[in-house]
Amino acid sequence: MSGTGITAARTRQVVTSDGARIAVFEFDPPQADPDLPVLVLAHGWTLSHETWLPVVADLQRRLGVRVVAYDQPGHARSRLGDGPAEVRDLGHVLQCVLDAAVPTGRIVLAGHSMGGMTVMAWGGLYPDEVASRLAGVALVATAPNLSQRKAIRGEAMAMRVLTRIPGPVPRIPGLSAQMVRNTFGPNPDPEHVAAAGRIMRRTSARTTGLYFGALNRLDEDASLAAFASVPTHVVAGRRDRLISHRWVREYHATMPWAHLTMIEGVGHMPMYEATGEVADVLAGLLTGEQLPGNV
Repeated sequence: MSGTGITAARTRQVVTSDGARIAVFEFDPPQADPDLPVLVLAHGWTLSHETWLPVVADLQRRLGVRVVAYDQPGHARSRLGDGPAEVRDLGHVLQCVLDAAVPTGRIVLAGHSMGGMTVMAWGGLYPDEVASRLAGVALVATAPNLSQRKAIRGEAMAMRVLTRIPGPVPRIPGLSAQMVRNTFGPNPDPEHVAAAGRIMRRTSARTTGLYFGALNRLDEDASLAAFASVPTHVVAGRRDRLISHRWVREYHATMPWAHLTMIEGVGHMPMYEATGEVADVLAGLLTGEQLPGNV
């Protein structure tokens, strides 16, 4: 964790019912505020918990908040189980993490991209937990379905091939440049791009292919209603090429209780591109002083 401004995480391994081995990271501030909920963070497809670290560092400079993050199955230090790779099952994984690392007390959940979809799935699966424990939820650069996405010719076949490759995703000329165009807004910080690239390269080809399929089968529209009584904040980058801000506006329109913040000039990685703005949203949820949004 050198250079992040965060003390070293305590780590534990959680084993799910299908045998997935989930790496969990607990960040305890020097002086924890017992009145604050615990912040639990879920990351996106082909990424890891490390993408949240800039936000964690910012928050822990402001608040004595305990943070729990984890690597999704098959990503970074976590291992796939024997069960199906579906976003709905990631909701069960999140509950396993909560049972192990935050078994009681109030929580704030934040999910980026596939992590936001994970949070939605969890809400649909565990409405009693939502009602009894959830103090706030942040949905960052995410959507409950990808039905409006236009498929790229040949990508489905390529992703099926990846599921059969045991090692890392093969290096393809120009892939790095494409990653920048897809995940960041204009003129990104080269260090941020390099950090995201390192994380993506640690995700296996099989995991990449399996969860690509899962994302295309995603349908968590019905789960949004689970959060109707919970402070909810939706965050999106106006220059996001993966989750269009138009899709975000459409699903946000079905959530009259939720605030919406659109960040100008930002792509799919607001934790890097707009760290302070994301930390502001989470700080508001943690302290009960939620920002009103800008839309």
